[in-house]
Parts: sequence; C-alpha cells; structure tokens
Amino acid sequence: MKVLNKHTDLSVKIKWTVFVPYIMLALIMGLTAIIHPGTLSLEWLANKSDSAFSLILVAIGQTFVLLTGGFDLSVGGVICVTNSLLAAYMGDTTGNILLFILIAMLIGASVGALNGFIVEKAKIQPFIVTFATSLILYGVALLILEIDGGVVAPNFIKVLLYRLGNVPFSMLMIVLLILLWIYLKRTKIGMALYAIGSNEKAAHLNGISVMKTKLIAYGLSGLFAALAGIFRTAQVASGSPTAGANFVMPSIAAAVIGGTSISGGEGGIVGSIIGVFIIRGITDLLVFMKVSSYWTSLVQGLLLLLAVAITSYAKLHKKGDATL
Repeated sequence: MKVLNKHTDLSVKIKWTVFVPYIMLALIMGLTAIIHPGTLSLEWLANKSDSAFSLILVAIGQTFVLLTGGFDLSVGGVICVTNSLLAAYMGDTTGNILLFILIAMLIGASVGALNGFIVEKAKIQPFIVTFATSLILYGVALLILEIDGGVVAPNFIKVLLYRLGNVPFSMLMIVLLILLWIYLKRTKIGMALYAIGSNEKAAHLNGISVMKTKLIAYGLSGLFAALAGIFRTAQVASGSPTAGANFVMPSIAAAVIGGTSISGGEGGIVGSIIGVFIIRGITDLLVFMKVSSYWTSLVQGLLLLLAVAITSYAKLHKKGDATL
C-alpha cells in the first residue's frame, strides 16, 4: 500500500511540473497589472503578439528539433538570408512578392533538411553542424545586403500586419499553429519526434525512420525560421544582414522555459509560445519597475536554470517511478 501511495505522489508531482510555465506567466502578468495598472488589455495583447511573433515562429521550429534531442543554431542565419533577400530583391508586384516568399520558405526548409541529413548520416553533433551552417548563412546574407536597408513592398507589409478589428494577423496565426500542433502530435510524425527524443535506438528498433524524422524536424526548424524572417521584413520594413543574430539563444531559452527538455522527448510548441511571452513579459516588467536593462539577461538566465532543474527533477523521478 505504501508503494502505491508513493507511486501516486510521484505521478502528481510530475504532472504538476507541466503547469510551471503557465504559473510563471500568470505571476508576471499579475505583477505587471499591479505595478502598471491598465496595461493588460486586448490592445496590449495584440501588440505583444505582433512584437513577439517572429521569436514565436523561431521557438516553434526550435521545439521540433529539441524534441529529437538536438538543437538548431542556424535559425539566425536563415533569418538573416531571408530578410536580406526580400528587402533587396522582392519588388512590389504581387507575382514577385509571392515568388520571393516561396523562395525564402524553400531556402529555410532546405537548409534545415540539410542540417538534419548531416547530423543523422554523418553522426556529427548538432552544435557543430548547425553552427557551421549559420556561419555560411551569415556570409551569404552579407553578400546579398552589405548594410541595413533595402525596399519592402507596402502591400506586403499591409497583408502581414493586417488586423481583423483589434485582432492582428499574428494572433490568428498563433491560434492556428496551436490547433495544427494538437493534430500533429497525434500523428505518426508527432509520435516519432517524441520517441526518438526519448530513446533513439528503441525508436529505430520499433520501425521508426530516424533519418526521415530528423529531416522533417530540422526542415521544419528552417522553415519556421524563414517564416520569422519573412514576418520581420514586414514588421521593420527593411533588411539587415544581421537580422537573426538575436534569435538563436532566446528561441532555445523560450522552448526550455516552456517545458521542452533539452535532452529530447518532452515538451511542445504551446509551452514554447508561453516561454516567449514569459521572456517578453520579464523585459516589460523590469521596464515598468524602472530596473536597469542589464538585469534582463540575468533574470532570463535564472529562469532558464530553473526550467532545466524542473525538467531534470521530473525525469529523475520518472526513472525512479519506473522501478517501483
């Protein structure tokens, strides 16, 4: 009987850790409402969705790779290339706009799939492969656009920053992406992502194609980075060969803070979206508190350590639970 009670207690603790990101966000929003009354509103949420959407897209793509036990450092380079390409060559005709959006998406997906292929085929650590790819992409971005600038089509900006009443395009897309994820995680591909991240050898022995799954995971990471580059182009109405430099570490941090394990097999994009809002919420909260911006990185680092500790705690108890 004692063993059963212990088993039940552990299960409750493990399930409770899933809600930690939501509790963090609720606390941040609560403190924001107290310190700066009237801030939390539909208009505030709409503006936050727009400002955070590029990072949300990158964090979603990063989540697919993290679930397999890897990570992608090339997302910043993909954003640099796509942002520079669109600003430099897209033009203002509907045909050109659609063509360059498609080209940008193909670049992102192809770079990601290549990363996945090399990681799995050559058995090289994702850090080395994606870091090398990122350096190449940063170089390509500089060849496309040497300095910040370029021209972005007004119609392109109008469509991506469109608002349905007070609801921005970005918010609608976030809801759509969550719904797609709920469906995807129940498909063979979704289950394969979790299986490979949990135990790659066991997944292979059970007939799961590790190569195919990693190609899809890294391909999606590159694709979502490209989408982030596309949206950022509309948002800032210009291009920059260094546009993606500040997206790599925050995208990993957001996913991990949102509950995705850095060792794979646990997490999801909903948590990563929450993680992005936590990171952005902390920045806003420190501004409202008139605290130096130097504290932002420190607090984010502490939250990341806390998230990793919670994930490790849950995994440790799961191992112990399996032996009961």
